[in-house]
Formats: sequence, structure tokens, C-alpha cells
Amino acid sequence: MEIKRGSVSVTIYPTWNRIYRPAANTNRRELKAAHPEFTLAYYSGTQRIKKKFTDLVKAKAEAQSALDKLAKGDNAALKLTGKEAMDYANALANLRKWNVEADLNLVVIGYVEAVKFLPADVTLRQAAKEYADRRASIRASRTVPELVDEFIAAKEKAGKSARYLGDMRSRLGAFKRVFQLPVQEVTAPMLQLHLDGLPVSNRSKLNLWRLILSAFHFAVKRKYAPRDLLEELEGVERPQAELPVTEVFTPDELREMLESARPSLVPWLAIGAFTGLRTAEIMRLDWRDVNLGRRLVEVKAINAKTAARRVVPLGDAAVAWLKPRAQPEGRVAHFAEENKFCKGVINDVNRARRAAGNRGKFKWKRNGLRHSYCSYRLAILKDVGRVALEAGNSANMIFKHYRELVHEEEAARWFGAFPPKLADNIIPIIIGSAAAKV
Repeated sequence: MEIKRGSVSVTIYPTWNRIYRPAANTNRRELKAAHPEFTLAYYSGTQRIKKKFTDLVKAKAEAQSALDKLAKGDNAALKLTGKEAMDYANALANLRKWNVEADLNLVVIGYVEAVKFLPADVTLRQAAKEYADRRASIRASRTVPELVDEFIAAKEKAGKSARYLGDMRSRLGAFKRVFQLPVQEVTAPMLQLHLDGLPVSNRSKLNLWRLILSAFHFAVKRKYAPRDLLEELEGVERPQAELPVTEVFTPDELREMLESARPSLVPWLAIGAFTGLRTAEIMRLDWRDVNLGRRLVEVKAINAKTAARRVVPLGDAAVAWLKPRAQPEGRVAHFAEENKFCKGVINDVNRARRAAGNRGKFKWKRNGLRHSYCSYRLAILKDVGRVALEAGNSANMIFKHYRELVHEEEAARWFGAFPPKLADNIIPIIIGSAAAKV
């Protein structure tokens, strides 16, 4: 029952006064009695008033008394100028137009509280519209951990390599543990704080950032987040990656590795030194992709880092080293892990050095075979575009990292590193697991 007087009103609604008592032999309560009653409710300013009565007549009498008090306050408030009175009447009309069941004073209070959260140059209408637009572009909600799992699953379904997927899980694992919140609530300052606080190199931070950015592009594509989230992420300051030192092996070191390494490691060495394939590409390479007759190596799109097929020529020295060890099919790399291959080459070279009385320690150079190939190949061809095509890289990267690192004479020695000629009365013999040549 709503009772009105002018622009003010109070409400009376029926309720029950229930009386309970403890139930026998239990911890529960049972209903003892229930009596009808009437509750009078209204707002006095921002305060909600509720009074209960057992008699409806008494409730109505109190309602009239409350209306008298409210009307006095209302009349006092309406001692306004003509324009102020018109504004007040228009405000009430707008509330009724949109079926807003609220006291005008409460509406104003809510407005004031809302604009406190906004910058000075943003209106409440702008904020509400932006919120509505963002919500309209979201088809389904996902938390960051859910997004990461779904993103990795999509890459796995797309046929990405186990190595690539393992790297994704490793890099994004800590990220999803930290961000336990809906995707659309992630902000640039949050990500900036996360990246800045990681105890890793700038290169590792950049690699992680690329994965995070890819995951959010995936989220926008699946409509788990609004498109303007990508604009938000543009505010993240990327760390400046340290320029890597491009280290190359000398022609003498290459010959030493090829002649000292056990036969099972020679194909990897020869492919890396004479074609510049990446480590991951060599580990995926099959002997069926090595065509000694046509003197080329095919890197299939599925095995290439750039997902683009390319063909790399094989020189005379490469064919000479590969031909005795070539197989009709099967994996070229003896080991499935790079560290085992590197450790095997290091051990074999150092063992040969000790046998020759050389106590100097051989050290592996990170990505040394690929860096060496690109550097020596560029010195020979003097054609950045062709080297970039063979290496599966951009011409800019080839020019930036490999130009004028070595001399042409050294390059000729590198690609002229043929196997030593064996005398007619000396036969290569494989002895045990050491695979030593005698």
C-alpha cells in the first residue's frame, strides 16, 4: 500500500512476526507461532526508516504522521526560484519517464558518488557508454588462467612443435599464476609492474611479452575481451633488449670439430656449419629432406621457425661430410636435445686435444654454427637478400648482425673444410660407444 502526498510517499506492506523455539533433542529451531504485522517504510533523506505494527490502523496513522513531516521538509525544499522549480519538476519527470523507482535525492547522491571515480574531463555518460560498449563486445568471460590454457591448446591443435609448446607453458605459467582475474580487467600498469619485477634478462622479458600480447589478441578474436584492450596494452614500456654478441667459429675450429667428433654427431655439425639451419630445424630434419644428388636441404614449412618452406644449397664440403653417413630416412640429429649435442662435441674435441698434448679447453659458442654460416656465406656472396633467403631471416637482420664480421679468405677456408684423405691402407673403424676413428 503506497500512500502519497504531493511528491512524497510512504509504503506499508504485510509481513509475519514468526516466533521460534528450540526443537526437542536437536540443535535446530521450530516455529512456535506466527502473527501478521505491518511494516511502514520510507526514506528520510538518505536514511531508510522501517517501523512495524500489529494493527493496520496504527500503521496508517503513523504513515500520515510521517507524511506530515516529509511534506514539511518537501515544502521547505520547494521554496525555489522559477528556474529551480522547473529543473526540479523536469528531473522528477525524467525519473518517471525511465521508470526509475528512486527518490531524487538518492539519485543525486548516486551521481555524486559515481563521478568521484572519474577524471575531471570525463562525464558519467561517457563512462557509462564506454562500459556498455566494452560489455557488448564481450561474448563470453574468461579468466587469465583459462585464457592461457585455451591459447596453448589452440596452438597445440594447430600442430606447433613440442619444443614451442613447452616454451609457451614455461613462460606463461608464472603469468597465469599471478593474474587470477578476468581478462577484461587486466590493465597496462598491471602488466608493466609484472614485467619490471621479473628477475630475468630483458631478452626473456621481451619473449614473454610477445606471448602475452599474442594471448590477448587471441582473447579479442574469441570475444573474451574488448578490442580497445589492445590499445591499452600499447602503453606498456617494452624493455630494451641487449644486443646479442655474434660469435663465430674459426675455420680451424670447424675442422677440429668435424674431425674429432664421433660419427653420429657429424651430420648435425655439417648441416649446421654448411647450411645455417637453426638448432630446432636440425632436430626436426629427416634424411629424406637431405638430397645429396641435387645438393640441397629442404626445410619444410612445418619445421621452419618462420613457417615458410625454404631450400638451402649444399656445397662440395658439405656433401663430402654427409655422404658417408647418409641414411634413406630417419632423424638426422643423433640427440633430441641441443645440450647433449653440444656437450658431446665439447667432450670429443677436448679428448682429441689432450691426446695431441694440447691442454687448451674448447668452448662452445651459442648459435655459433648458424652465426658462422651466415657470416662466411655473406662474405662469399656479398648478397644480403640471398643469404637472408637461405637462412630464413630478414635482410635487415642479416645486414645488422653478420656484415663484415669475417674476411673472404676465411670464408673460403670455412666452405673448403673437406674431410681428410685416408691412405689406401687405413680403414676407419668404429670402436665401442666412444666411436673413435683409428
